[in-house]
Amino acid sequence: MTALPLSDEFLALQAAVAGRYSLERELGRGGMGVVFLARDVALDRPVAMKLLPRTLADSPSLRERFLREARTAARLSHPHIVPIHAVESHDDLAFFVMAYVDGETLGERVRRAGPLPLHDGMRTIQEVAWALGHAHAHGVVHRDVKPDNILLERGSGRALVSDFGIARLASTDGEGSSGGLVVGTPRWMSPEQATGELADARSDIYALGLVAYYALTGRHPFEADTVLALRRRQMTEAAPLLPAALPSAPPALGRALERALARDPADRFQAADDLAEAVRTARGAEPSVAAPVRRFVADAESAGGEIGTALTAGGVALAMNHVVFGMLVPASGGGAAVNSIMIDVFTAVAYYSVAAVSVGLAGIRLGQLFDRARMLLRTGYGFEAVRPAIALAERERAEDQLVAPAERRGIRRETWLLGTVGAAKTALAVWLSSPDMPTIAQMAGFVGTIAIPTVTIRKVWTEARRNRPSIWNRLLAGRGGRLMFRVARLGLGESAPALPAAGEPTALAVGRAVDKLFDALPRDQRDQLGDVPRLIERLEADAIALHGRTDDPRAAERRATVVAALEALRLDLLRLHAGTGTLDDLTADLEMARRVRTEIDARVEAASEVRRLLGRSPTPT
Repeated sequence: MTALPLSDEFLALQAAVAGRYSLERELGRGGMGVVFLARDVALDRPVAMKLLPRTLADSPSLRERFLREARTAARLSHPHIVPIHAVESHDDLAFFVMAYVDGETLGERVRRAGPLPLHDGMRTIQEVAWALGHAHAHGVVHRDVKPDNILLERGSGRALVSDFGIARLASTDGEGSSGGLVVGTPRWMSPEQATGELADARSDIYALGLVAYYALTGRHPFEADTVLALRRRQMTEAAPLLPAALPSAPPALGRALERALARDPADRFQAADDLAEAVRTARGAEPSVAAPVRRFVADAESAGGEIGTALTAGGVALAMNHVVFGMLVPASGGGAAVNSIMIDVFTAVAYYSVAAVSVGLAGIRLGQLFDRARMLLRTGYGFEAVRPAIALAERERAEDQLVAPAERRGIRRETWLLGTVGAAKTALAVWLSSPDMPTIAQMAGFVGTIAIPTVTIRKVWTEARRNRPSIWNRLLAGRGGRLMFRVARLGLGESAPALPAAGEPTALAVGRAVDKLFDALPRDQRDQLGDVPRLIERLEADAIALHGRTDDPRAAERRATVVAALEALRLDLLRLHAGTGTLDDLTADLEMARRVRTEIDARVEAASEVRRLLGRSPTPT
C-alpha cells in the first residue's frame, strides 16, 4: 500500500496509532511538520494526519501549548474550515487528525494553472474571510494563513482553511504574546508578526490580503530575493495596487485589498467579516451559482471543446480523403491496376473510419452531458438555473481573455503564422502519404494529415474568437440548452423539483431538495442516517428566524452558514446517488450541520431572551 523507503516519522507515527489509523502515504511536509494520508480504521474513511516537528514536540511547554490551542481549534465548526477530529500526544510525538479534502491547495492550483479567474478568486477570498471571521469570533487566530493552507475541494471548488495547529488563543492570560518567538511562514507574515509582536485577527487579515493578491495575479505583492528584503519592503512600502496588475478587477476589490494590506494594523479591516463584506460588495449583483450548477457549466464548457475537436477531426478526415485520393490515383497508374484499386479502397476505408469514430466520440460526449443534465435535474436545478450561470461563465471568460487594443495586432500576426506553419506541416504529411514512400512514412503521413490540420484549425479558431462570445455557450444558453433539458427531463416525472422557486427563501429551496434526495435513498441507508429530515427542518427554521434580523449584525453571516451546511449535505447526497460518495462523507457533514444548528439555536435563544427581558424592563418616567 505504501512505497518504500518509509520515513522515520511514518514508522514512528504508525506504531503510535496502530489499530486506530492505517497510514498510506506522505502527502507533504513543511516547516510545521509532515502530513500523511491515513485511514480511520473504526469509521473506514480517509483522514489527514499532521505530525508536528520535533523542534516543537521535544519542548514540553511548546507541545502542551500546541495541544491546548489545537484542541480549541478542533471545536471550530464551519463549512469553510477543515474539521479537526482528534489532537493527541504520545511520548515524543504530537499530532492531530483532520478531515481529508479531495482536491489541491490554492498554492498548487496557482502554480499548476496560473491565477484564479476573477470570479473564482473573489469567491475564494470571501469564503476564507468567512472562515477566519468564525475562528476569530471563537478566540482563535490562525497566524499562518498562506496559499498552501487553503484547500480547494475538487468538483465544488469550495475553499477550506486548514492547519490551525499553530494558532494561538486570543487571550491575555500571560501567554498572549509570542514572547519574541516568530511563528508562521515569513513570506506570508504581517509586518508586526515578522518582528515577533503580538499577532491578532488583523494579522490574519493582512496575510489574507497577500494570499488574495497572489491568487488573482499569480505573484506576491512584495517580490524580493531574500526574506530580509521582503520584510523591509513590507515595512517601508505601500502594497501595489491590484488594478495595475489586474485591470479587469473591480475598483472596490482593489480598495479592499489595499486596506487589508495596510502596514499599520489600525488602518486595516478590524474584522475578517468586514473584509468578506467588502469582497461581496465588489462582486456586486453577480448571481450566486450553486456548486452543482457550477460543476455542470464547467463540464459543459469542457464538453464543447472536446466535441468541437472530434467534429473537426471528422471533417478533416473527409476532406483529406479527397485530397489524398486525388494524389494517389494518378501516382498509381491511373486507377487501372489492381494495386491502385487496393490503395483507393484502403485510403477511403481509413479516412471514413476516422470520420465515423470522431463523430461517434462527439456523440458519446454529448450523451455524457445529457446524463449530467439529468443528474442536475434530480437535484432540483433546471435550465432556468443553468442559463444565468452560463452567461456568468461567459462574462468571466471574456474578462480573463481581455486583450488590450495594442496587443490585438500581435495576436493576429501570431494567428496567421500559426495557420501558415500548420498548412506547411499538413502538406508535408500529405507528401509522406504518397505510394513512393516507405510504409512507416505512409502511416506517419496518414496520422499527420488528420492530427496536424485538426490541431491547427482548433488553435486558429481559438485565437480568432478571442474577445468574442463562445458559440457553444450561446447554444447552451439558448434553444439548444432548453431542448437538451427538455429531453433530459423525460422519464424523471416529479422527481425533479424546480429550484429555486420564485420568492422562496434559499434555505427552504435547498432544504426541500435535500429532503427529495434523502427520500430517494434505499431504506437501509435512510435508517442509518435517521434524523436527517428533523435536522433539515430545524436548519430551515433557524434560517427563517435569522432572516431580516436587524438587531444582530452577524445574522446574514449566520444565515449563510446555515445555507452552506444545507448545501454541503446536498452535495454529499448528490455524490451518493452518483456512486462517487460514501455514507461516511455524509455522516461527517451531518455532524457539522448539527454543530452549526446547535450554535445558531443558542444564539437565537439568547437574542430572544434579551428581547424578552428588555420588553419587561420598566419604562422611564
